[in-house]
Amino acid sequence: MQRILLAIGGAAAFCAGVTFLLQIAIARGLPAADIVLVTSSATLLLSLGAAALAYRAFNRARLLTHELERLTRSMDAAIKDLSVRGDRDATRLDDLNALVTLKLSAPTKHKADDGVPTEDASTEATSRRSSPRKGKPAQLPASEPAEASGVDVAIRRMVAGGQADLSLQPIIAPGRGEAGGFEVHFHIEPEEGKPVDIRRLEGHVADVRPAAFERLAMVSAAEAIRRGLGDISERKPLHVAVSDALLDDKMELAAVLDTFKLHPSLARSIVVSMPEDLLQSTEHTEVFGQLSGLGIRLAAEDWPGSLDELETVKGSGAGMVKVAADRLLDRAKTRKGAPNGAAIVEMAEKARIDVIATDVQSEEDAVSLIDMGIDLMTGDRLSAPRRLEA
Repeated sequence: MQRILLAIGGAAAFCAGVTFLLQIAIARGLPAADIVLVTSSATLLLSLGAAALAYRAFNRARLLTHELERLTRSMDAAIKDLSVRGDRDATRLDDLNALVTLKLSAPTKHKADDGVPTEDASTEATSRRSSPRKGKPAQLPASEPAEASGVDVAIRRMVAGGQADLSLQPIIAPGRGEAGGFEVHFHIEPEEGKPVDIRRLEGHVADVRPAAFERLAMVSAAEAIRRGLGDISERKPLHVAVSDALLDDKMELAAVLDTFKLHPSLARSIVVSMPEDLLQSTEHTEVFGQLSGLGIRLAAEDWPGSLDELETVKGSGAGMVKVAADRLLDRAKTRKGAPNGAAIVEMAEKARIDVIATDVQSEEDAVSLIDMGIDLMTGDRLSAPRRLEA
């Protein structure tokens, strides 16, 4: 506002000065043509100054509008994330209340059963009033589930708090002499025992929904990219493992999509890695389109080597498949007629889909895979996950 007032004041002073000079020129009897020329020049300069000021004000307003929109979307994403956590906590509280109610009602029921005589025993009630009545033996409460392991407790605490430490396992690219990407793991440190790195939630963990676990993995990976942690780029993306749990949960999926809509530049450095049969299904076609539309790439895990399935996977938007090293080196048992490792590599190459060899056990296996034409591989023996330092 102050700048606008200064600009108006300056324009007024400029006009006053020009008017004063014109009055002097008229008083001295200058030709009319000179007076018109001076007036036109002053008007032109004033118009140019006003146009420059308007252009600058327009750019400033556009920047402010963009910043306000970004802030609004950020607040909307934060509110949605808070809403998801609130719903999850409310559900957990309802379950706890139901459990407490059940525990409290059990002793009351036992007492009621012991104190009320049956109709068949009514004839004997009078004769037994003088002697103490022996009630039914109390039923023992059901045994409590085994205490959760320290790792499960740490996972539950991590998901509830929404804060996670990540470990990255390099996907080696020998041809480039560098990493071709990183598999994202959660770095879990239980109160007792050694730290562990977990890529995918394999078993059931009490009070932890797989969709919330996978949403946290996606959001944490995006945050790592945004903060520039590690050697992450479009050529070295983060591979985040998900399942149908996240794809079927609309609220958790919306939180993930909103994150990348808010920061679209991060999407090219993310690869969503999921089982191959999910990409074969038509139930999640819309979700695949949303992810691809944001620039997020897809990868299919455990592709069996069928050409028809490869075409379906490619049609779903996946640009890479992950196959176990034992399968590529023809060590794993396969169904009759299944292609060998060399045929798998050839089919993927013709379809222009990258093959990532997983669970590589030794350097000798790595050399054999390189001879087959595979330039992306991962395995604990090659390079174990390393904690990402903030």
